[in-house]
Amino acid sequence: MSWLLNNGLRSISILVVQAGGCRGCALQFSMGMSLENEIKGISVTGNPKHADALLVTGCINEKSREAILQLYEQMPEPKAVIAAGACSCSGSLFRTSENNLYTTEDILPVDAWIRGCTPDMHEMLEAVVRAIGASLEKEGSRKI
Repeated sequence: MSWLLNNGLRSISILVVQAGGCRGCALQFSMGMSLENEIKGISVTGNPKHADALLVTGCINEKSREAILQLYEQMPEPKAVIAAGACSCSGSLFRTSENNLYTTEDILPVDAWIRGCTPDMHEMLEAVVRAIGASLEKEGSRKI
């Protein structure tokens, strides 16, 4: 919590988007949020207008691409984007399929990557804090 206060924040709200796939990354993040951990002040929201960060998991197809872009546009500045898992970061083994699949970086400016299949829940929470820090530095502003 001291990190948040030092950056003028009371909490971080995350909007989690499961674009497609096995849901392993989204489940790991949920598990990390529910366990007692050292990083306090992180919550999940379902409203993009209240979100500080967008956590994208899974393979992004054309339909989910449009939905993700709409959610991102509704988020207030400064905002951060986190690509979680191999599918979101690189397309994983689905990258070579005939479907039009995108990585998160193909459609949005990514502030933090959490690589792996399935990434560690503690790494995911730490990446959220890193992404918010990068977003604040990029904007050069503080949020109260």
